[in-house]
Amino acid sequence: MNELDRQAHWQSVYATKAEREVSWFQEDPAPSLDLIAETGISANAGVIDVGGGASRLVDGLLERGFSRIAVLDLSAEALEAAKRRLGPHGEAVAWIVADVTTWDPPTTYDLWHDRAAFHFLTDPADRAAYVACLKKAVRPGGM
Repeated sequence: MNELDRQAHWQSVYATKAEREVSWFQEDPAPSLDLIAETGISANAGVIDVGGGASRLVDGLLERGFSRIAVLDLSAEALEAAKRRLGPHGEAVAWIVADVTTWDPPTTYDLWHDRAAFHFLTDPADRAAYVACLKKAVRPGGM
């Protein structure tokens, strides 16, 4: 699937379904938050949630005092849903509308989180592009 088709698909999903209607909805992102806590990463570390869309992980990170959070998703609609949910708290988050297979990260992060995006990439070239982006976006020694 090319980038425009992929973006149109995800825009449509988030424009036509409520967050609880998608199969990957997770009310409480405790498993991811627990794994992040186990890394021992500090709250001032840079964290990116790839494919985060309307996910509630960003809520949990903000509640735990994380201050350098980015959420990347193909769907501007999904990111807008998260922004609305967070209200003024979401102003501290870097919201990135991009396709991770073509995105050129302008900065590096200490932690890359992806709970659902990679497995949607079925084309080997897309998976390779994803890994290349990850390698570029995560600082040496990052996770």
